[in-house]
Amino acid sequence: MVDVMTSIRCDIAILPTEGLARRATVMSAELQKFDALFQLSTTGLFPHASLYMVQLKVEDLDRIRAILATIAASAPQFDLTATRYSQAKGYIDIEYARTEDLDKLQMTIIDAISPIRDDMREKDSARVTAATGRVRENLEKYGYRAAGELFRPHMTFTRLADGNTIDTSSLSDVSEFSGQFVKLGLFETGDNGTCVRKIAEFNLGGEHN
Repeated sequence: MVDVMTSIRCDIAILPTEGLARRATVMSAELQKFDALFQLSTTGLFPHASLYMVQLKVEDLDRIRAILATIAASAPQFDLTATRYSQAKGYIDIEYARTEDLDKLQMTIIDAISPIRDDMREKDSARVTAATGRVRENLEKYGYRAAGELFRPHMTFTRLADGNTIDTSSLSDVSEFSGQFVKLGLFETGDNGTCVRKIAEFNLGGEHN
């Protein structure tokens, strides 16, 4: 059982350039008319593409910062191609084409952090019993479903309160969300997987901010 007083839900994610982040926040704002549950901001509920959503002990955060700083320093920046809008369980996402370097970064992070994670996030613990196949394998091994071949790089704009889908044909062309992801971030997450508090941020191929 996770002790919520000493353990927090976290997301290790890549972060877009300021220009791409602004485009994401504009899209998120436009989607509020559909009874959305949250709105992205460049100063809170940060636009991001998740690599590893994980439960971490507060006492381990300094160690994890050091690990991520080392990984980020040798990782490239990413120029990702947006491929389509996707919608599931009310979420409205833009999906990105996977690349060899991005896959490598995800697994490097998971392999480094999984051994010191604090069991599973509550939601993932509830999923294990019903999970099968690779999903269950990933949950049991990493505490996270979307690892390895199940990795689906995406950026979420919002989530609709009623869980419905919308007609995305009237939205901006997906190509507007292609662009560079230039930083690695460690965040505390809130409801709906939002990044609500920045714990640390690192330039890919560079220094800690």
